[in-house]
Amino acid sequence: MDEEEGTQERAKLAHRLGPILDRVEQTYLRVLRAAILVIATGLIAYAAILAVTSLFKIARSPDSVVEETASVAPGEITNAQLSQPQAPATPDAPRTSPAQRQAYDQLLNRYYGLFRSRFENYKQSDDQQLSRDEFDDRFVQVQTRLNAIGRGQLDFATDTADLGSLVQVMSDAAQLPAAQQRLSRYRAARRVQVCQNVERTRTTTEMRWNPYGMSCVGWYENGGCSEPRIVTVPVTARECSMRFPEGTQSHVQVFRALQDRYFSLLAERRSANAARAQASRDDIAAGNVVGHQGLWTTLLVLGGFLVLMFFFLLIAIERHQRRLTGEQVVEPSATP
Repeated sequence: MDEEEGTQERAKLAHRLGPILDRVEQTYLRVLRAAILVIATGLIAYAAILAVTSLFKIARSPDSVVEETASVAPGEITNAQLSQPQAPATPDAPRTSPAQRQAYDQLLNRYYGLFRSRFENYKQSDDQQLSRDEFDDRFVQVQTRLNAIGRGQLDFATDTADLGSLVQVMSDAAQLPAAQQRLSRYRAARRVQVCQNVERTRTTTEMRWNPYGMSCVGWYENGGCSEPRIVTVPVTARECSMRFPEGTQSHVQVFRALQDRYFSLLAERRSANAARAQASRDDIAAGNVVGHQGLWTTLLVLGGFLVLMFFFLLIAIERHQRRLTGEQVVEPSATP
């Protein structure tokens, strides 16, 4: 009897908890279904974005990066100071091309004409006029350039382009007030006497007692001899010379300073442009690697999306089965 009552109680409890559990299960399935939809939507959106960015990175080529052309403005060289004089280079064995030599000769003529018209008219009366060959030895060195081209150490097109740009920049710089003031200062400058004390040494002969000397009569009784010796003594000399005021540079020195500053700035900027271009190429190459990895990640994300859709399909089938089961249960109970 007790067992029957226990069984009935359990049946009643199961009957009461059954609808509650069904509702909880249905709610859980709805939440799971919604969560899968949200996650799946996020995955497909992430996969699309990742695929687009990866393809963009892969499509870029390091060869597409073009190095910027280095240039120098006239105003950037007008305040250049001559650091130290440069001796003319010793010419190598001639290896010339007629067309190349002609191109350099034309540039040399233009450059020499610029020097004569814009700089040499500021020289002083006792300054020696530079001939074309002397100007070439100091500032252009055509034969040295041709030899370097023949050995493959210099690019003809780049070098002639640099020289052509140099002529134009120097021509414009010579007309700027800063350069004209420096040149005018030299033309109006007068040498003044400048004296200074200079420490030097000189050699002299003096007699010194040598206790071991034996070059005199009676050295034994006297305990030595007085002998001549050559000694070096410090001497303070006052030297005077005629000089220009400090900071004054000749027209040739100003011309050299401007040219050196041009090539210095050009080399710095060319190096900086090459470094930036190489950094961009390296960045694109790294992006290509990341892009390929991104495409592989995209495939994995799409695989995860398909797995989620499979679980979503199982949940949909389960809900459909529950709905069919509920309809089958309701139909017999509705029969009179």
